[in-house]
Amino acid sequence: MHESLSSSTISPRRPLRFRATFRSFPTHVRQLEAEQEFFHTWQREQRRKELLRRMGKLWPIAMGVFLGLVAPQLHDLVARFEPWSMWVVFPFAVLAGRPELRVIDRLVRNLPLIVLYLQFPLEGLIALLVLRRRITVPAVAGQIFYFHYLAGLQLLMIGGAVARALGL
Repeated sequence: MHESLSSSTISPRRPLRFRATFRSFPTHVRQLEAEQEFFHTWQREQRRKELLRRMGKLWPIAMGVFLGLVAPQLHDLVARFEPWSMWVVFPFAVLAGRPELRVIDRLVRNLPLIVLYLQFPLEGLIALLVLRRRITVPAVAGQIFYFHYLAGLQLLMIGGAVARALGL
């Protein structure tokens, strides 16, 4: 039933193979192929789940990119209620357009538009980095709103609203 194994027939590169009888050979092969196919299907499914899990963690950047793409339309909508609405939603774009910034003339004209497009993707990246520390989503939103608050406060100080309110 089995071939005798001598030292001359054993190859160090090839593993030993089991020689089945003629009757059992097709059954074993079919069983092994079925188990192998089941394993490969299970492995593909695990890889797909892992890919979806990894992609699910990138939702802040995806949301930021989406909001960055619709930022000009959002800007037009919010511009109706200037200046306060712009200070709340796009404070960094307003700050970039302030004349107090001493930058190159060509850059001053384009910087607010660049910041308008980049604000939300950068906030998405910040949210992603903060979420890796296992902080809750409301806490991340609070931190992003805090950045907006600081930029709005900076606009108040630059714009002179505080000085006028204090009578200076």
